[in-house]
Amino acid sequence: MTILSRAITVVLVACSSFVGNVQLQPDQAPISGRPEPVVDNGEFMDLFLKSTYGELQEAMAKPPADRKAWANIYQKAIRLAEMQNLLFFRNRDEVKDPRWGAATAETRQAAADLANAALFGLRNVQKADYEGVRKKYVTLAQTCNVCHKTFARDAPTIKP
Repeated sequence: MTILSRAITVVLVACSSFVGNVQLQPDQAPISGRPEPVVDNGEFMDLFLKSTYGELQEAMAKPPADRKAWANIYQKAIRLAEMQNLLFFRNRDEVKDPRWGAATAETRQAAADLANAALFGLRNVQKADYEGVRKKYVTLAQTCNVCHKTFARDAPTIKP
């Protein structure tokens, strides 16, 4: 055996004994394979939903002039709808209240309805109905506000 191969063997034996001794600390719980919130609700709203809604608000500021603008509305609305799914498994007491699931589902559906209407506009620019899309946008803001009034009285009032 050469000096190099002996050195490699010593290093491998040392590493394997070190790795074999690594254990979870008693206060460490195993990592869950289920979705779990990383931040609290207020921070989640500030970091994700507020900015996502703000982008949608900008996209809805004026009637879309072309397919690119319709695509922008669709993308912002569908992203907001998917973000609503993250509200279903928050770690707050409100989640146990059946109104939480209903309010979350309503806001998700309102955002999805808006996205679907924008998608129709994207696919059929000649038949696009901005006023209809705008009404769905107002409905989305209203569903957000119902949830805010029910569960977080200090939450901002969402404006279309």
